[in-house]
Amino acid sequence: MGMKEIKADDMLHTVGERVEEVEILLKGQVRVSNAYGSMILKTGALIGCFETPEETYAYDYEAIDDVTVYTHEYSTAEDIAKVVQMQGKISPVLASSSVKTALDLYSWYEKLHTEVESRYHSVKSDFDNYPTYAVENGQEVKEYPEIRDLEAPPEEEGLEGWRMTYLNSLMENDAQVRKGFYALSPNLCIGTVMRMSEFDTTVSEQIMELVEYRERLEEAVGDFELDFRFLKARSDEASSSGGDEAGDKEITGAMDIILGYAGANAETAKLMHQLVDQFLAAPDKNDSSDEMRRLRKEMSRIFYSVYTDVFLKSLEDSAPPAEVRMFLMFGFIDERLVGKEDTKKLYQLMLKWRPDPNKHVFTVPEWLRRIYEMAENPSKNEFDADYPEYLREQVQSGNITKAQAAELTNDRKERVKFEIDNLFAMGNRVTYGRITTFIPQFNSEEIIRPLDQTLLTKEKLMQAIDKIRDIDFSLFYRETYQTYAELDVNQFVKSVEVLPNIILMPNMGSRTQMWQEIDGKKRDTPSRMLMPIFYTEDLDEALVKLCGEYRWEMCRRVQGVHWNDVTDPSLTSEYCDYLQFYKKNHELSPDTREKIKTALQKARNNYRGVFVQDYTAYIRNEAAGSARMNKVARGIVFRYCPFPKALRDKMHENPQYAEIIDKWKVKQSGKARLVQATIKKVENLGKEVPREMTDEMNYLLR
Repeated sequence: MGMKEIKADDMLHTVGERVEEVEILLKGQVRVSNAYGSMILKTGALIGCFETPEETYAYDYEAIDDVTVYTHEYSTAEDIAKVVQMQGKISPVLASSSVKTALDLYSWYEKLHTEVESRYHSVKSDFDNYPTYAVENGQEVKEYPEIRDLEAPPEEEGLEGWRMTYLNSLMENDAQVRKGFYALSPNLCIGTVMRMSEFDTTVSEQIMELVEYRERLEEAVGDFELDFRFLKARSDEASSSGGDEAGDKEITGAMDIILGYAGANAETAKLMHQLVDQFLAAPDKNDSSDEMRRLRKEMSRIFYSVYTDVFLKSLEDSAPPAEVRMFLMFGFIDERLVGKEDTKKLYQLMLKWRPDPNKHVFTVPEWLRRIYEMAENPSKNEFDADYPEYLREQVQSGNITKAQAAELTNDRKERVKFEIDNLFAMGNRVTYGRITTFIPQFNSEEIIRPLDQTLLTKEKLMQAIDKIRDIDFSLFYRETYQTYAELDVNQFVKSVEVLPNIILMPNMGSRTQMWQEIDGKKRDTPSRMLMPIFYTEDLDEALVKLCGEYRWEMCRRVQGVHWNDVTDPSLTSEYCDYLQFYKKNHELSPDTREKIKTALQKARNNYRGVFVQDYTAYIRNEAAGSARMNKVARGIVFRYCPFPKALRDKMHENPQYAEIIDKWKVKQSGKARLVQATIKKVENLGKEVPREMTDEMNYLLR
């Protein structure tokens, strides 16, 4: 333990060296790096806080300039707490630096994950096109099983969006937090540093997973890439240049057109130009520095302000300029941000887009128009409050009067602004997937796959949803009640299918979001799901996960406070009981219990997360005859998400399903008898049987 000085460009530690100390960086800067990235530690940082004591360093640590450090023994994680406790007055600095280190490390992870995903999808895309190039050149189509069987990069785990929002908030308010929080007690500093260290360790482990994956990927693609590039180059040389497609238009000066359309003042226009110019000039647009964070925050603020003005103006315009329509639909604002070719593609995709006649799939401007026209109510905000609840809270806080709240309730423009400030602003960021580097202005940094291949159309989405409905036929059915006084039927339970509303956020992203399962308290209203308009991942898998989340949340909504009360049987209550007491369940083997334990750990003990994993296996594997679930989980999921008759008959031959199908049939027959008795009662009265009753009977027999 003691002071140590290191000259510029010298190494503090190298990969493979034994971890025996943790150091406080008192002066200078240190670069932490591996083969696929790096980050900078500045004064106040703890060097080695995301390394494992008594093992070997996973990263190289290099002095950028002359560095002074104070070293401490490091044999267990608790030694970090001791280091902070010993520092007394500078412990707030250590706490603040630990937050910045966590954010910088996560930005490194995000950038690396994006690069690895981009590389993976690029290789897969080349592999899909390879047979065409081979045939065009008269070459044999080779197998390349190492490319065909290539697995996707490891998924992000344990790095929830709320955690990053929390860390960003700590850093954005660093001065106030140091003075009003860290300074209150050294224990607060210790707690902060330890939490950040735990988070750093999780992120570091995932960085190393990505590094290992990238190394395996590069090893696998070597021979294939040489072959593919050669064939593609020959095909490109042989191809003749074609004419421009119909409807081509060179987009120039888009920002000025959009700002002019919005009626922006000179100050706003100047600021928007300055912000975009600063972003374009940034050498690393994914940089996590304070300057870049402030730039991204300001770009987001002004974007939504301009978007609101542009949208409201477009409501009165039957033919807005193409640049305006591209802005509303894709977030496009400047051709320099996107590039000439992709600007041209965005323009063509905008021209080809047609609204969904069945009104299930919406772009953001289409959805906002429905809010404005009172066809839909504004969505809930991030605090789970809908528009009326929000107004009541504003009255209670004294921000507005009851009279003002009454006026605002049906104020169309205010309804739209509420939707933009909440669902749009939050949903756009969440669906993008990399929230620390997100800006709403569509830009080339987002484009990791071709635009036309990733565009989510109503046809793609509904086809994917129909695949799930073909397996889980009752997915979107809701139980509602109807009274037929003239038929002496006080309460008839009928099932009504309510398909979801899917709202496409204007970005190229990798995440989806189940926003809300119903509108207000009306059980027969569509759920709201958010997706990027350009989606980079597997669409079928994403929608299965969304539907699993919907199943869970809809059950919670229907069950209310009894959602986890097993005495009131439901999907959520039975699943909670199963996961809570799996260790004592004698129907489960020791090996199965261990798998459940692992699943719970992976889902951070979130029961919904485990259910969604099982639901995905149920739809994608079990329905295809590939057993992936244990007996108990399979029984619960089938009980509440049964297969349709044709698939039930087929699966009945499987011993794992025969018993649960038979039990389900008995229960369903009881429901059918009740409906049949009601129908018989109506027939005996000499009355016409309502269509709802026959529809319900047909539904029960599906």
